[in-house]
Amino acid sequence: MALLEIKDVSKYFDDKEVLKGVSLKVEKGDVVSILGASGSGKTTFLRCINYLENADSGVMVFDGKEYDLKASSRKEMTEIRKKTGFVFQNYNLFANKTVLENVTLGLTSGRKIPAGMAKDRAVKVLDKVGMADYLDYYPSQLSGGQQQRVAIARALATDPEVIYFDEPTSALDPQLTAEVLQVMRQLAKDGMTMIVVTHEMSFAKEVSTKVVFMADGVVVEESTPADFFNNPQDPKTREFLAL
Repeated sequence: MALLEIKDVSKYFDDKEVLKGVSLKVEKGDVVSILGASGSGKTTFLRCINYLENADSGVMVFDGKEYDLKASSRKEMTEIRKKTGFVFQNYNLFANKTVLENVTLGLTSGRKIPAGMAKDRAVKVLDKVGMADYLDYYPSQLSGGQQQRVAIARALATDPEVIYFDEPTSALDPQLTAEVLQVMRQLAKDGMTMIVVTHEMSFAKEVSTKVVFMADGVVVEESTPADFFNNPQDPKTREFLAL
């Protein structure tokens, strides 16, 4: 049984259908890269499966339990969010809190973990992403790459079964992009299940177990990285790779 299976997700913004029955199956340990041009529905799909957007239809099966993405209860939404982490494009750190506080806040307030235990867990994950020397820094004192690594640590601290990444390097220059991608490569080596909306072709090619290409709200092609990059089947895929 797959760890996560999403079936026929649709989403409208006003009268525009931006997701048209998108489905995806994710096995434990998979690194799924979702590629596509701006406006293809990648980010909307990611947000729908973590209830950051309300889907108009669709079903998600997580750890064998089925959820109606349109009509999930608040309890069900909380269940899913406790099993997942989300790394945003623009970090979403609290500007008035230190690095350590940014990571511990969700543990102490959201999950009621005792402060001492939360601090120990936060220090451990910050060390994992190379940020253990910055516990008392504020986001404004950090580079974009450092802020994104803190955001990854915050996601890791909740011990998720899956982490969703929404274009985690799109706001970064090449040097900072490299340091964030290195952290993500290490997570993949450690067996973390990840769904990554990205425009980083090298990451998709070298790290992914599966590449999904979206256009106009549908999955156009889904295959291994080798097949996707060396033998694309759909004309839209070939056009995208030629850009």
